Amino acid sequence: MKQFLNRFQLLFVSLILLATFVMMMVLVIRNNQRWDLTGQKIYSLSPTTLDLIRRMRPQKMEVLAFYSQDDPSRNDFEIFLKECKLQHSQLEYHFYDPDRVPQLAKKWRVRELQTVVIRYDEREERIVHPHEQMFANALLRLVNPRTIALCFITGHGEAGLWGEERNGLKLFREVLEEHHYASQEILLARDKIPPACQVLVVPGPQRDWPGEEVNYLRQSFQENRSILFLVDPVDPGTGQSFDELMKDFGIRLGADVIVDKMSRMVGGDFLVPFVNQYAREHSITDAFDMATFFPVARSVQVTSKVPPELLVLPLAFSGAGSWAETNLATLEKGEAAFEAESDLPGPISLVAAAEKTPAGGRLVVVGDSDFVTNAYLDLAGNKDFALRILQWLSKDDRAVEIEKSPSKFQPLELDTQKRFVLLSVSILGYPLVFLLLGVVWLLFRRQGA
Repeated sequence: MKQFLNRFQLLFVSLILLATFVMMMVLVIRNNQRWDLTGQKIYSLSPTTLDLIRRMRPQKMEVLAFYSQDDPSRNDFEIFLKECKLQHSQLEYHFYDPDRVPQLAKKWRVRELQTVVIRYDEREERIVHPHEQMFANALLRLVNPRTIALCFITGHGEAGLWGEERNGLKLFREVLEEHHYASQEILLARDKIPPACQVLVVPGPQRDWPGEEVNYLRQSFQENRSILFLVDPVDPGTGQSFDELMKDFGIRLGADVIVDKMSRMVGGDFLVPFVNQYAREHSITDAFDMATFFPVARSVQVTSKVPPELLVLPLAFSGAGSWAETNLATLEKGEAAFEAESDLPGPISLVAAAEKTPAGGRLVVVGDSDFVTNAYLDLAGNKDFALRILQWLSKDDRAVEIEKSPSKFQPLELDTQKRFVLLSVSILGYPLVFLLLGVVWLLFRRQGA
């Protein structure tokens, strides 16, 4: 009988322990919590991100992250997604290696590693090389959907939106569609400028425009539309209509080609300027830190006579070792040498922005159109730079800025008194505590005996 009771007691205790373990697991799973004990809270979501996630309706949100299997940044992004999931119970995320699931990568049009696709409410946003600010901005666009109409002007030798050749814009059009830009081509002589066009894009005209068509652009700017003007170097004596138009905006197009021999050090050509200097006082380039390349570009300078109602700023500059070559005949022979009498030394502006204040039309002029073509769009930061330009031109204010305190090394500094206390506790305090506990245990044992 006693043996039976002992076995029953053992079984009963085992069942109690099992039930306790199951209850603890249920509580842990349903109440998943993490504590960020760092001083700067570097592993916590910012208040801005928290507010955006909480504003989203309680419906499924799926995140598809395409990372290499051995990418160390994958773990950091997964930790971030776990924090987001704590705030949005319907969030699901999946990591895929594009090399192992090429069909899935092709389905989601993944062109580079660290591409993240966010799906919510039958809409999607994609970001590349994600960080918290990019993720928060993607959520903001999902919560506030908007389609922006772009009109690409054609009929003067400009690059075509559906062109698959090296100088076509097919890849650029696909990228624009992924970011909810609706693109169409228009002929100014036939269509004029449709009222729906929010941003006009001039992708590298190869010949002068009639005066009437140039006036369409002037009129559009006065009607508070925005213009992206991509204008390549031209033969001497041509492009007069563009020169006159740019003067109205306080911008001068250089009759030159930028030569940058530094580009050869990064694997490029000396006629493909390497650009990594940007104006920090403009919203397009204030936080942009990626290199860009502009094949066969001309200088774009701000004139000394800027209309008072306009704010005009240069945005991107070639390196200090570059120059604007004015002897184009020499360049055609493959020869280039700086001549102080006629050439402009670097750094040289090749992108400029103009804005009519307050809240008027906007204009960005780039001295090259090739940087958004199929051949160069995915080179370095070209695509990101083009998207930032279009976001500013479209007056898309769906953006937030997140400033998080970086982790800092803060050594523990102890004065003489604190060091003495720490040493005393370590050498004397802890041993005395365990000695006291041992004595108490011995006393209780003797009394029990």
